[in-house]
Amino acid sequence: MQQRFRAAPSPTGKVHIGTIRAYLPNFLLAKKYGGKNILRIEDTDQTRLVPNGVEAMIEAYEEVGISFDEGPHKEGDFGPYIQSQRLDIYKKYAQELLDNDYAYYCFCTKERLEELRETQKANKQKPRYDGFCRNIDKSEALKRVNDGEAHVIRMKFPQEGGTVCHDLIFGKVSVKNSDVEDQVLMKADGFPTYHLAVVVDDHLMGITTAIRGVDWLPSFPKHVKLYEFFGWELPKFAHLPLILNPDGRKKLSKRHGAFPVSQILRKGYLKEAVMNYAMLCGWSPKPELAHQDEIYTVEELIKLFDLDRVHKTAARYDQAKFDYINSKHIRRLTIDQFSERIIDWAKRYVMRRFISDEYTEAAEWEAEVKSFVEKYLPLWEKDLEYFKRALALEHERITVLSEVPSALDFFYEKELSWEDSDWNTKNHTKSELADALEKLLPRLEEIFKGNQFDHEAWEKVVRGLADELNWKHGDMFMAVRSATTGRLQSPPLLESFEIMGWEKVKAFVEQAIVWLRK
Repeated sequence: MQQRFRAAPSPTGKVHIGTIRAYLPNFLLAKKYGGKNILRIEDTDQTRLVPNGVEAMIEAYEEVGISFDEGPHKEGDFGPYIQSQRLDIYKKYAQELLDNDYAYYCFCTKERLEELRETQKANKQKPRYDGFCRNIDKSEALKRVNDGEAHVIRMKFPQEGGTVCHDLIFGKVSVKNSDVEDQVLMKADGFPTYHLAVVVDDHLMGITTAIRGVDWLPSFPKHVKLYEFFGWELPKFAHLPLILNPDGRKKLSKRHGAFPVSQILRKGYLKEAVMNYAMLCGWSPKPELAHQDEIYTVEELIKLFDLDRVHKTAARYDQAKFDYINSKHIRRLTIDQFSERIIDWAKRYVMRRFISDEYTEAAEWEAEVKSFVEKYLPLWEKDLEYFKRALALEHERITVLSEVPSALDFFYEKELSWEDSDWNTKNHTKSELADALEKLLPRLEEIFKGNQFDHEAWEKVVRGLADELNWKHGDMFMAVRSATTGRLQSPPLLESFEIMGWEKVKAFVEQAIVWLRK
């Protein structure tokens, strides 16, 4: 029997690290077992819809590498794949439940339900429906429906005994039936609730393993009972623990890491690193198969992932770990691969608009990154070999791709600009720095003329002047670094000079002397 998995998001257009982690297991297991990964859009809550929300989510998932075998964009044999296009199907099965006395019409008004909740709260009872309409005579209920009285359809959950469920992650889940309320299955607007739609759709679409968030675990018995009512075979179920904010108190929020996929990719996280980090949130492979550095390719994740290694406790979002994983994936790239990925990143993510950009507020840094890319991308492409040589010096220092434009800017500028913070003035004034650079310049000219960059001669000259001036050697090297790169930290200086050439280095030092004397 072919294994079939499904992702079933609401079309809000919002895809972040939490939703990636929620739907990634379906993709990995479908690939691992030669099964199918289905995308089904659960849009029965019409208040949550956004323009092009479905298209935005498909774009986001596929950009991080999660592909689907069937869905609204890739028709199969089990469509439609959007719930609002399946209303007649849900009505048919709701009627079947009514006919078999597994459901009933409920005419309780909003006002009555609100009053009931307030009373229950005042009595320190758990708010729940009290079954007020449960025993209305069927003929009377049908007459009220035909007369146009507003109503919903509720599940008639058994009041005696208990319901036992099995979850692949949490094991045995059991409840007393008397503790389960009669859930609304069809709303007054004719749309089903999640509870009816998910059971009907999973059955009709042949889903063999239903993976969803642990927040649906309390509803698990209701769904199991619906399968029993219909006489359908139950798929396997797995409820994934949530990802929490770093403090471990609340569900992951935008302020702490639930950033849109568009921003994750524009920031310069590689899609394989996104998958790697997302899957490690609450899962680890068998110890004998685990990598000590926790870095896994997509192919390795497909091979290693299984639900029996998913943790029962919630994961906490860890930005430092995400950055570490991304930097490690960057290190694995050759310089040719790295340069290709940066060019692709610039064009594919920075210079392009995502569908979700229409309703996602841009991050403060996005405009600056785009401005850098617009300026430097033509220069990178104009001389790829020069770009690769400069990039090689920063390869071990880059954490996210958006750091590259500013890290390499001095290789492409004809003039540098400085702020006071770009200089180490702890031990020497700006005037003293200018004097030292002025003395150093002709000595550098002597050893670098003809673009001959000898490491021993370079260090001898800089250290020698530092000794003459009774400076620390590090202070002198730092002054040269600030003068030639515009910053206190940079790639190795001599290697940078070899790429830039002496005339450019000389021009920067001369500019620095003028700036320091202002």
